[in-house]
Amino acid sequence: MNESTIKRYIARLLNLKRGEEGVDEIWNTLESIGWNDIINIAQEHNVITFLFYKLKHLELEEKLKPEVHRVMSLKYQEGVARNVITRHVLKDIILSLNRCNIKAIILKGAINFCENIYENWNLRSMEDLDILIKEEDFPAARKCMQSAGLHYIKGRIPRDLSEDFESRNIAIDMHYLPVPEKHIHLFDMESFWSNTMCVKMDGLKIHIPSPTDQIYHKFIHDVIRHQELVDFQIQNLCDFVMISRYYKEKVDWKEILCRVRRNDIESLFKFHCWQIKKNFGTELPQAINNLSDDITKNYEKWHSQLSECPEWLESASERLMAILIKEGNVLAHLKNSFNILVKESALNESGELLLAVYHVKECKILLPFIRTIHLFRILSLHILIIAYLTKRRLSTHK
Repeated sequence: MNESTIKRYIARLLNLKRGEEGVDEIWNTLESIGWNDIINIAQEHNVITFLFYKLKHLELEEKLKPEVHRVMSLKYQEGVARNVITRHVLKDIILSLNRCNIKAIILKGAINFCENIYENWNLRSMEDLDILIKEEDFPAARKCMQSAGLHYIKGRIPRDLSEDFESRNIAIDMHYLPVPEKHIHLFDMESFWSNTMCVKMDGLKIHIPSPTDQIYHKFIHDVIRHQELVDFQIQNLCDFVMISRYYKEKVDWKEILCRVRRNDIESLFKFHCWQIKKNFGTELPQAINNLSDDITKNYEKWHSQLSECPEWLESASERLMAILIKEGNVLAHLKNSFNILVKESALNESGELLLAVYHVKECKILLPFIRTIHLFRILSLHILIIAYLTKRRLSTHK
């Protein structure tokens, strides 16, 4: 069984509720896969804590073999302990920022410390803390972070428009844009700030994005920025499901559809919805549930072919999927191909990032040359993946 299928069964288990049909079927499938592979994949996708909780919730914990139970129980305890530390670090940060009257927005996973999106704030694992600060507040916020006991590591401006801190082995990223600059045209930052909700964590006031902006930001961050079309991350799809269920009618799906259409990224959003329905086996809110029904067969075919590509062609497979799922006439496809292969991947890519990737950080004069090399690399990989898929198709017809 390939990794994509194993990920789907893990996602299906995470989506189950006690007493639902299909629990025994999914359990038997996971048993046949082997728990070493399941644990490794769940840990890689940051859902091992949630997975063990679900096994307990579904009364499947006692079925685990002693060694598997010992390993998973240990991973669960480690995940909970790390979240406890992360929560304390965030509390110190909020205290310090509030004393200076600096408005901050918590992004992504840390929102679960303020809202019970995952039923319990211990269940959603996170690698770091992401905090959004207005650009003009950065100097004062930097001092606040340091006075809260955080160690200043470095700034990464303009690459990710963030500065990095660390405390108690927890990484903290302080941003002044929610995504890298090349994607910021997809946001209305004025409304993003004005629509925030003021919530409390242990009695401390902090801001989080509106439910609509949480969904939209997750989509842009995961699908547009990180291009998770073929090799999806279980936790990111799970976030989408849990956020939409928690806020229900508070999410303005019409506004989200308006944004993706206005920004010409509706095809990517449709595919994202298909990925969630396929892997979690769940119905989405009515406004977006049937978005991709008319092209599901194409999605299945393309995903099946591209998910089998070798690892060295992984980035090319993500770009090719973004090209294939685009709807419209030939001209629209050509324009989309140019935008993905040339404009987004090379011309609009951060100069600092390119210099870092090619290990020439101190030679900015070489940037035009590096950008040209990067473009040829992207185009070469695109040609290679087309050749790879053509060869596979021909071999299957023999």
